[in-house]
Amino acid sequence: MKSAGRILKEQKLLPRFLSGLKPGLAFAVLCLIGSLALRVAADDNGNESRRIDLPVPIGHDVKGLHLPVRNDQGKMDMLFDVETARRSDEQNIQMETSVIQTYNQQTEKPDAKIYLRGSTMNLDTEEIKTKDPVRVTRDDFVLTADSGEFNSKTRHGVVYGNIRLVIYNRNEFQTKSDADGQQQQSQ
Repeated sequence: MKSAGRILKEQKLLPRFLSGLKPGLAFAVLCLIGSLALRVAADDNGNESRRIDLPVPIGHDVKGLHLPVRNDQGKMDMLFDVETARRSDEQNIQMETSVIQTYNQQTEKPDAKIYLRGSTMNLDTEEIKTKDPVRVTRDDFVLTADSGEFNSKTRHGVVYGNIRLVIYNRNEFQTKSDADGQQQQSQ
């Protein structure tokens, strides 16, 4: 990818353009062009490094897939454990009996687990969709639903159907109202 400065230099437009400017302004223009080129290059590299690339050939089954996904800093972001995966086309992977372990970005410790029976992952959007029952667990809750959608880039999801949420250690964060209607932290 050519930078804007290189294109202007190749077409001999940059020297003519800069010669008409004051030295301080010419330097500022060169810095601006350079920073824009670096930003474009960084954006291109950042998107490629985060893309999930599953080693599954089109039309073949892969059993026992264990795929760690790291963020741009090299820290563990997610861990996919898939019993059976089949690539149906270039973008879509059919997954059977999957467990997705997410990791807390600050502590780098395991956070939530998502259990899926059958699901489809779109590699372009990194969205996982299922019409089968879903189970999401963490130390402080268990959530079950009839189906769901999850985005592994944004780490957000939506569940549908008969949704059940069981919260553990509720007293640690439950608030109660006193006689005046003021919220108080329970102990």
